[in-house]
Amino acid sequence: MTLVSMTAAHRITARGLPPGLGQGVDDWLGDLGRTTRAGKGMRSTLFDVVYTTAGGSDETVRAAAGQALELLHEALLVHDDLADGDDHRRGQPNLQGRTAARAAERGLPAESAAHLGMVGGLLGGDLLLVAAMSEFARLPVPAATLHRVLDEVHRAVVASVAGEYADVHGASEDVPGGCERALAIGAAKTSAYSVCLPLVLGAILAGAPEEIVDPLRETGRHLGTAYQVVDDVLGVFGDPAVTGKSNSGDLVRRAPTVLLAYARTTEAWPRIDAALNRSDPDPDTARELLRECGAREYALGIAEDLVTAARAALDSRAVPPAVREALESHLATALERTR
Repeated sequence: MTLVSMTAAHRITARGLPPGLGQGVDDWLGDLGRTTRAGKGMRSTLFDVVYTTAGGSDETVRAAAGQALELLHEALLVHDDLADGDDHRRGQPNLQGRTAARAAERGLPAESAAHLGMVGGLLGGDLLLVAAMSEFARLPVPAATLHRVLDEVHRAVVASVAGEYADVHGASEDVPGGCERALAIGAAKTSAYSVCLPLVLGAILAGAPEEIVDPLRETGRHLGTAYQVVDDVLGVFGDPAVTGKSNSGDLVRRAPTVLLAYARTTEAWPRIDAALNRSDPDPDTARELLRECGAREYALGIAEDLVTAARAALDSRAVPPAVREALESHLATALERTR
């Protein structure tokens, strides 16, 4: 589905583009397309699983909804990288990184190139977000169903944006927070749009009974939060050659993760706190101290508990056996991610 969403990005960003804006705009739009090639397609896959097993059969609706979900994901990724100050994604320069690099190659000072990269990422994410909303709004379904879909999309985007701000705010001001706050951020920032939304839209667009929605939403909340916890673990202990991202960024910015929340409760925290001093951070030392104090095992245990909770929600009588069986493989492999 990400190849389809890439095509949509090219089509939509070029739609009605005023002529004569210059090669810089053409390069930027080309880079926007190149940054949407390599996703895993998890959101469209989750949607497809529920849609097809819950009785959905319209191939046009199926393809369009999957495409819209992937475009939404790409938009939020661009903005997430911008918020975190990252210039790479999936092992390659992202839109912000490509835009800044082009500017530097043309001789712009480092500060000006970085600013242009920031603007390129911000506006590129905006374009993809508008493109996603346009795709959702064009779904060929009855008006009442479309309104329900748009309400769910709105709900998910609001949660993700608020969660993103809570994440950056917590890191920037080093707001002390326990595991509950870290999990709440993950549920809002990631789970709401990445898992809850695809599962719920699959049921709504398939015309499934209303009673299936709440169990699927709860399943998605737990499963998506587990994904985020595992992602946080990979963001510190993962191999950058495999994950495609730095294993120091979250530590340097002191991201409010379950790892750091747990570490604050241990005797190792003063040394970890010192290693993550903002003026001269030492992420390698902090990583080893986190490993020694048991933060990695604790976080993975939390993720396992979340998957168990997701499975319990999915066991609701309201969820048809076919839907339950189709989603079981995603629960079974949630803890096995390496990237």
